Amino acid sequence: MYTRHFCVSAHDMIVDISHKNGEITKMLGEFAAVCKADGREAITVSRVNGIRYFTAGSYCGFVCLADGTFIEILPQTDGDAADARNALCAEFCRRCGYTFVPSDTDMNFMEYFISVFAGETMKIIKSGVLSAYASREENMHSVSGTILFSENIRRNLVHRERIYVRHDVFTPDRAENRIIKAAASVLIRLTASPRSSHLLKEALSYLDEVAVPRSIEAEFAKCINTRNTRKYSTILNICRMLFDRNEGTAFSGKYVTCSQLYRMS
Repeated sequence: MYTRHFCVSAHDMIVDISHKNGEITKMLGEFAAVCKADGREAITVSRVNGIRYFTAGSYCGFVCLADGTFIEILPQTDGDAADARNALCAEFCRRCGYTFVPSDTDMNFMEYFISVFAGETMKIIKSGVLSAYASREENMHSVSGTILFSENIRRNLVHRERIYVRHDVFTPDRAENRIIKAAASVLIRLTASPRSSHLLKEALSYLDEVAVPRSIEAEFAKCINTRNTRKYSTILNICRMLFDRNEGTAFSGKYVTCSQLYRMS
């Protein structure tokens, strides 16, 4: 959950570089350096009247820092902040394939991003998450599947009442659900919305049998677009934007807990 909120427009100043802003200066300085090295200057350093500032670049979205600071960067428009935020939300929806409906809500962009993710996740859960057969080895009290004789002798020489077997189980522990669980585990720590928090807790509870992925990249490689997985399209697009650097919307840094920034004209 964020503790401090900066809302600025693209190319506007965020905060001055001074001793009183020591902690955020250190974190933004590291992030600006990472962005510059990456060739994507989402945040830069500028000087005005002899005072140095951190300034938003041409990327719009949000950045969450380790101390709870939340920076929202809106596109420059002819309207007010609500119009600019709607433009940013529309860009996000265009990228992930979600139908955008303009709103007058005061919800910031990060909360909108999380609310769409939470809503789409619950939509999948209510319609039934996909499951798949997976091979599992374990000690059982009855034969189910294939007995692994050498392993059974090694493990159950004393405990003759058990049998070590390999068998197939029908489980929701598959790549798409593991990716969703990883994203929900990140976003639930960021949201200040009671509704989004409730939905994400419910989703994580439902996905309790699903493992936490060791490699997000490897999990994405296992996702195949078929008729059965079509309902996962929007949620997986959001997860790619959140985790996959090849999508160009996720930014990293030593003090960045989560970010989502889009290059907008």
